[in-house]
Amino acid sequence: MKKILLFLLLILTSTIGSLASTSDSISTTYSDGVFTSQYRCKVFASEKTIDEVSDKLVSDFQNSTTSLFDWALKDLGLQNEGNELIIIIKSSNHDVKTGITHGLFDIVVPYFKTFSNVKVDAIVSKTKNNHGVTKVSANIIYSSLLLKNGLAVLYIIPQKNNEMFFYSNVSIRFGWFFNIFITKKRYKSIVEWRIKKFTENMRLECIKTEKMASKK
Repeated sequence: MKKILLFLLLILTSTIGSLASTSDSISTTYSDGVFTSQYRCKVFASEKTIDEVSDKLVSDFQNSTTSLFDWALKDLGLQNEGNELIIIIKSSNHDVKTGITHGLFDIVVPYFKTFSNVKVDAIVSKTKNNHGVTKVSANIIYSSLLLKNGLAVLYIIPQKNNEMFFYSNVSIRFGWFFNIFITKKRYKSIVEWRIKKFTENMRLECIKTEKMASKK
């Protein structure tokens, strides 16, 4: 058992190492109805800044979802911004006991149909391991129309000299309608760029927070 655990640890370490050596890039694969996207980028920021920004992301998602449009979800083509698919957040309620955030959305497919009051339940959480790797995850556990399931994970991996490596991994299986509507090509124009933009927004917030801290 000890040898197996050691072997798994070596695999994890080598995987993280190979990811961290990769420059900014995004890629998407499709298999058995599931889209999986990965995006990588780097930022210079302290561990304190990373903790502050990642805590802010989780807190805003759970308690003040609309605040996310000022930074993490900024310029993502949401909230009535013109795009091929528009997602409007109508309400969000976080259940402290269960850890579930209950969201209510309108989904607009321009020139086709508006799907009103789509329910989405998600668990957003943050963990940090002994090696300083921060993991922020959003697990979609229920959606009345949009998704069958979805999992988005952002890993923030510390490097040398205050360099941090961001690695986003998103897996999505769409609901029956959107599974037909969203082709591989359309996925790239609707979803893939938003994953990249969200990660870059996190990066920019870290840079902004780091600059503010240096002025104090």
